[in-house]
Amino acid sequence: MRIINKCLDKKEFREYILKKKVERKIDKIVLHHTWDTISQWKKGKISVSYYKKMYEKKGWESGPHLFVAPEGIWLFTDIAEQGRHANAGNKGSIGIEMVGRYDEKLPSGKVWKNTKSVLKALLKKFDLSVKDIHFHREYNKSKSCPGRAITKKWVRKEIC
Repeated sequence: MRIINKCLDKKEFREYILKKKVERKIDKIVLHHTWDTISQWKKGKISVSYYKKMYEKKGWESGPHLFVAPEGIWLFTDIAEQGRHANAGNKGSIGIEMVGRYDEKLPSGKVWKNTKSVLKALLKKFDLSVKDIHFHREYNKSKSCPGRAITKKWVRKEIC
């Protein structure tokens, strides 16, 4: 599995995505949460490299496109390529993993600030609306992803 494994800040990501050439049709964004805690991420117990190894063990050739963490936006699978992250929701989508567990509480702080910035940049780049933001649980009923605490109404209000 080839991954980019580069962390960008919000400004760098906006510049990157505006210049990025993508020939495949993008018609949705699928939001996820890692379910791991931010504390585990900060301590290095969980990382982009950890997920790369986990997906390779599953036999995946790609994964989600981005991991949004407190320190920035990690490029994972190239956005120009088909990712693997949401079953039937993979086609035409960009998969975003928010670091953290959001079944009990909403994302906040740097993770949410970075996520909002990413969502706004992707909506603009691909001429999408907030209604084109989907949740992993729509494509896999056994998942709570991006967390039970998160509703589309809340996300749409935050993005607009």
